[in-house]
Amino acid sequence: MDIKQLWSLAGLCLRHPLYVLPTYKATRKTVKICDQKFGKAHHKNGRANAFRHALWNALIVHRCNRWASIEKTSAWAKRITDWHEDFSVNAPLERAMDLHNNHIGRTFAQKHYDVSESQLIQLVMVLIPLSRKRTTIKQMQEHPDALIHIEDD
Repeated sequence: MDIKQLWSLAGLCLRHPLYVLPTYKATRKTVKICDQKFGKAHHKNGRANAFRHALWNALIVHRCNRWASIEKTSAWAKRITDWHEDFSVNAPLERAMDLHNNHIGRTFAQKHYDVSESQLIQLVMVLIPLSRKRTTIKQMQEHPDALIHIEDD
C-alpha cells in the first residue's frame, strides 16, 4: 500500500472505529476458511474466489451488526470492500465479478441476519455449486442473485 491508500483506509477506519476490529476478524476468518477449504484456488477467479468474496462481506455485516443496524453494517461492508477493490489491481471483468459477489454476500447476510455465524458460513457454502460461469459483465448482470465466477476451478 502506498501513502494515499493508507491515508484513505485510516480515514475510513477513524470514521467507523467500532467496525474496525470486527472487520479485521471477519477478514481473517474468511481467509482461514478459504485456505483450509480451497488452498490457493481462492486467489484465482473460480468458484472458490466467488465464495470468498461473498463470505467476506457476509461476515463483515454479521460481525459488525452488534454495533448498528443491518442497513448501516451493510453500507459499511460495501464501503470497505469497494475500497479494497478500488486499490486492488484487477481487470474490469475480475473487478465486476468481485463487486457482484461482494453484493451477494451482503444481501445474503441481510436475509439471514438472525442466524449464528457458523450457520451463516454453512448457508454461504450452499451457494458454491450454484455459482455461474460468465465471461462478460453483461452476462453477470443477468444473474443478480447468484455467485459468479469467470474461470473454471
